[in-house]
Amino acid sequence: MTCQTSGADVAACLFLSVGIFGTSLIPFFLLVDADFAELGRSLRAGTAAAVRPTREALRDAAALVLLLTTSPKGATHV
Repeated sequence: MTCQTSGADVAACLFLSVGIFGTSLIPFFLLVDADFAELGRSLRAGTAAAVRPTREALRDAAALVLLLTTSPKGATHV
């Protein structure tokens, strides 16, 4: 019994690996621009100052989830 790999299988594996790699970089790109020194200063200053960065991070995460889980308006479902 021989195992034959078709071009479609190779393409599927390639696209899957690119998708997994791209998805794994999402936390990196979300954190690369984060100013952790400012977050530390705001935490030491008091809880009222720390709410703003946390609220912004939660808003950004909610927007990302919304973008990833909804389809564009007018998109056809197959």
